[in-house]
Amino acid sequence: MNVKYAKIFSPIKIGNILVKNRIETSPAAPRLASPEGLVTPELIEWTRELAKGGAGIVTVGISMVTPPFGHMNGFCVNIGDDNVVPGLAVLADTVHRYGAKASIELAGFAMGHELPEEGKSPIDMMSQEDIDNWISLFANAAERAMKAGMDMVLIHGGHGILVSNFFSPLFNHRTDKYGGSLENRARFACELFAAIRRKVGRKLAIEFRLSAAELVPGGVELEETIAFIKIIQDQIDLVHVSAGMLLDDAMVPITTQPTYFKRGYNAHYAASIKKAPGITVPVTTVGSIDLDLAAEIIENDEADICAMIRTVIADPGSVNKARTGKEAEIRPCIRCVLCLNRTHGMEPLRVACAVNPKAGRECELKDTPKLADQPKKVVIIGGGPAGLEAARTAGDRGHQVVLFEKSDSLGGTLRLAVAPDFKADLKNYLDWSIRMTSRHPNVQIRLATAATTENILAETPDTLIIAVGSESNIPPIPGLTGDDVVWVGDVESGSASVGQDVIIAGGGLTGCETALDLARKGKNVTIIEMVSEQQMLTPSPIPMTALLQLLKKENVTILAEHKLEKVKDHTVLLSGAEAQKELAFDTLILSLGVKPKLLEVSKFANLIDDVFCIGDCTTSQGTLYTATTAGYNAGMDI
Repeated sequence: MNVKYAKIFSPIKIGNILVKNRIETSPAAPRLASPEGLVTPELIEWTRELAKGGAGIVTVGISMVTPPFGHMNGFCVNIGDDNVVPGLAVLADTVHRYGAKASIELAGFAMGHELPEEGKSPIDMMSQEDIDNWISLFANAAERAMKAGMDMVLIHGGHGILVSNFFSPLFNHRTDKYGGSLENRARFACELFAAIRRKVGRKLAIEFRLSAAELVPGGVELEETIAFIKIIQDQIDLVHVSAGMLLDDAMVPITTQPTYFKRGYNAHYAASIKKAPGITVPVTTVGSIDLDLAAEIIENDEADICAMIRTVIADPGSVNKARTGKEAEIRPCIRCVLCLNRTHGMEPLRVACAVNPKAGRECELKDTPKLADQPKKVVIIGGGPAGLEAARTAGDRGHQVVLFEKSDSLGGTLRLAVAPDFKADLKNYLDWSIRMTSRHPNVQIRLATAATTENILAETPDTLIIAVGSESNIPPIPGLTGDDVVWVGDVESGSASVGQDVIIAGGGLTGCETALDLARKGKNVTIIEMVSEQQMLTPSPIPMTALLQLLKKENVTILAEHKLEKVKDHTVLLSGAEAQKELAFDTLILSLGVKPKLLEVSKFANLIDDVFCIGDCTTSQGTLYTATTAGYNAGMDI
């Protein structure tokens, strides 16, 4: 046992079940169920990886208690019908095989998915028959979970959906026994728990997720939540403390924090609840928690259990690695929120991860990587994230790898992106990627060595992987060659000096992150972007929502729907919807995307028969996700 993590690996009794440690995988929506909401082999293998990884509780989420309604299930488990029980039983057995307890999140939505108009909400319009029906749906769903062999149910009572709406004064304006006083607003939850207990007794533990504070005007506040918990704590076995709500897009980064927010952003709410006089129920905390922070929280008695999902998506084996002293091998989550952006969009996709290419593909890639039938000699050109991923994967399969990197360090352009303090998560990943590749016994790294036809052929490779990356995109705009114009990568690396008044051309993630960093260093920053602010959110909604909020807090000016026309004498000429305008600057930073190094690729593309081109050298829309996925695929396909 690793002493550093000793407390989180102590057992805990929840209701009538004994949990082997203090780590719970939070409910996610991987979108791997069938269109009808049934358990699939893909969902079982996803869950197997989480259970094998060492968590004490593995939670299936999100499952609706309403009867199935076709594609609207969104490829999530639907527990509102008896047909789900056989598949759920297989899933529960899979979790139990690895010594974990199986839980499932039960949720229901009232009408609508928006903040209520003043004075009315779906809750206010419910009849007693509607209320009784919802309670019956939850109770029946819990009974199905019990029949399937689950150990726990997690009732979703936070983030602005059904159960929380009855308690929230923002939503509940009823004048009957369910509205008004705190006790009346708690009545729905109390009746719900009582109905579940009538169905399952104490055979199932009940965990209740809530928002300690809804963080919107008129919403629930912490003091009310503590009083609420005191009312319900004898009916539940564990309270799961989150914050905020998902019905307000501006609040989503508060509930699921991107890298610009500190880890454990909402953990203080759980600590306040646990330490409040009269609170006796065990407490779970959640939100941007990794194993190191979990150890600190449990050690300080600020929660009894730490729930996490992105940490274990990034590395499903992270819990066991912490337990056995292999924490240096844990692949860090970079909190880019790709997983949630994919699964919670208007057209939900299966889950994926920027740093774990197997995430969502566990069924396809079960028990991989396996040793290759015939080990080969592999040469890789480029030590960026794609090349590093390819090197490790090929090496894991027994191939002998030689990696050429023309600079004196690994990481490629990713090294430029990790400079700001708020990119510590990405730096941790980069350090991990370099560390794990450098120590791999089947990988030789040749730093400060440009690849040439001669030195590649001298290695007599069976396979060549080209991962030479991209270069900055400089459009044909007059004046971009002046000394007062610099590339964003040179600013990130610190090789270009920046004046006091800064204009950044390009409002993507890179441009906005650079703007935030410079603004916090006291610069006056303006961003120019051709699309609207709403369109700026499209590629990565949650991080961009947070970034725009932080930029406005730092008084960064955002000129959306403006085009850069000309640069001359420390002045830019812009065209917008209304009229042209001129702005003076000390430094103009170009963050206008990249383009693949096609000429570089062409030098090597036909050098031998078996050639792969991966990463940014193949696309102008590359991301860390596309780089690691392409690198992994190449390593698997050799």
